[in-house]
This record gives sequence, structure tokens and C-alpha cells, in this order.
Amino acid sequence: MNWHSMKEQYRRFKRWQREPMRYVQGEVEHRCNNCGFTFRGHYCPTCSQRASLGRIGWHSVRQSVMDMWGLGSRSRSVLYSVWQLLFRTGYFIGDYISGRRQVSFPPVKMLFILAVAYAVIFHWLLPEFKGLWYGIDYQEIGFTVDKGNDITNVSKPFYEWYETHFSWSMLILSFAIIFPTWVMFRYSPRHSRHTLPEGFFIQVLLATLMVSLFLLMVPCWFIFKQITVLSIIFVVVTLYYIIGYRQLFGYGLWGTAWRLLFVFGFVYCVALLLAHLAFYLGLARDVQVAEYKLPAKIFMPGFYIFFGFLFMAVGYLINRITTRKTRLQQN
Repeated sequence: MNWHSMKEQYRRFKRWQREPMRYVQGEVEHRCNNCGFTFRGHYCPTCSQRASLGRIGWHSVRQSVMDMWGLGSRSRSVLYSVWQLLFRTGYFIGDYISGRRQVSFPPVKMLFILAVAYAVIFHWLLPEFKGLWYGIDYQEIGFTVDKGNDITNVSKPFYEWYETHFSWSMLILSFAIIFPTWVMFRYSPRHSRHTLPEGFFIQVLLATLMVSLFLLMVPCWFIFKQITVLSIIFVVVTLYYIIGYRQLFGYGLWGTAWRLLFVFGFVYCVALLLAHLAFYLGLARDVQVAEYKLPAKIFMPGFYIFFGFLFMAVGYLINRITTRKTRLQQN
């Protein structure tokens, strides 16, 4: 394969990223089996039933079973949507929030199906990997746990919560990204002034991508050490966020990266807040809540709230300054 051939294949890949669906209008006339309307195309314009829908056969049985798990239609199946999330992340999400709903399997349903698959694999078939930090020595990852220190002992409750509530914590943190994304990317070249409901679907699709990556990495859990696999996933997820947000919002690499830094900074404060609240409520394991004095219980959560919103305010001001020209053009 020569250099020119590789460049041509890359150009085709980029064209596919931006425009993956090619619709062909049907010329054959159909009579709808549901409402009796005569039309041309693939779907009835009156009742929206598919033109090719005929008598029930074994194909119908197979299709119904596959549809239940989102595997029936090639163009809107879970697997095809995950494929697009993996190779055209930002463009795919942009298509969905722009109104091109047919390019994707319903996002919330897709996340639910993959979450069920994740639960079956990691909680039933591979229970030894059910927690994010399950079985990992804190000393190995560079954290020391000192039960006598009220202020600096952040790692213990943080990782205790993640270890026992990984699925819930990842879901909560994914939705915690909605607000800072809305603040930092609202004046972007593409999808400017996107709404919070649109941000909800953005994060649902990104959460689906993260669950898919964990499922794709299952063989690696048996080959490498768990901390190695988690490090790889952390790097891959970070790269996907940068690439996906760049494709979705249209900023350059640097503009996307520094805005995401503020987004993740806010989310990290939220994570620490939730971890401490869970710890003080007695949801973490192996450490007695009474070992921590009252001032730490009261002021540490408040500190995380204050620092998180302060961090967000600084990012908002910098974003306002750097996007002044874009805002004037949009107005």
C-alpha cells in the first residue's frame, strides 16, 4: 500500500465521519398494509409503517427477538450506533442533537442495554472485577491512608465509594458534566448555545461510549494487571473526550483541551463531594465514620462546593474573554 493510497483511504474515512448516511428515494409504488394509502418510498407518509412489512414468517420472529435487544435494524442497531460512537464520536452526537435522530439507536435505551450487559459480565460472570478499584493496594497507586488525619485523608473515602458503587458513580459523574459543558462550550463554532436537555443526550451517548470501552477491554483484564487496564481506559476515555468534543463543538485541539480541563476540574470536585458525603453517611467500607472529627465532616463538603464553583467561574470568565468575537458574530 503506497502513500497516495493511504491518503485516499483517510480522505474517505473523513468523508464518512461527516456524512455516513446516504438515503435513496424509492421509486416503486406501494400500498400500505396498515392504512391502505398508496405511496412511493420506504415508509407510509400517513401511518409511518414500513413499506416492506408483509406477512409474518420466521424472519419476523427473529426480527422481533433481535429488536428487543436493539440488534434488529442495521442502520439503527445498538452495534452500529456503538460503531459510529467509536469512529465518529463528535459528528455522531452532533447529528443526533441536530435533529438527525434516525442515525442512532435511542440513546437512553442503548445505555440501558449496555449497562445490563456490563452488570451481567462484571457482577455475575467476572465478580472479581466488579469494582473499579477492587483488590488494588492503595500503596501501589501512590496513595497513603492515614486514619488519624482528618483533612488530608481524601483518597480513602473517594476510592471506597468508587470501589463499591462504580456503576452509579460513573453515571452520576457523567451527568455532572452537563452543567460545566454548557458553561464552557456554549459559544462554540458548532452547536453554539446548546441547551441543557441537549447536554443530557450528549452525556448519555458519551456514557454509552465509556461502557462500550469497558466491555471491549474485557479480554485485557485477564492479560494485564488491573491497574494497567484502568490506566489504559483512563487515557483512552480522555482522548475520546478531546476528540469527541473537538468534532462536536468545532474548537481546535488546544481550545478543546483547556475547556475540558475546567469541565473535569468541576466534576472532580463533585466526585470528592459525593465520596465524602457517602463516607460520612456510612456507605463506605472498612472505616468508621466516628474516626473523623466534626469540623472535617462539616467544612470539607463545603470546601469542595466552593472550590468547584470558583473553578467554574474562572473558566467562564476566561471563556467569555476568548469568545468575544464569536459572541458578537452570533448576536
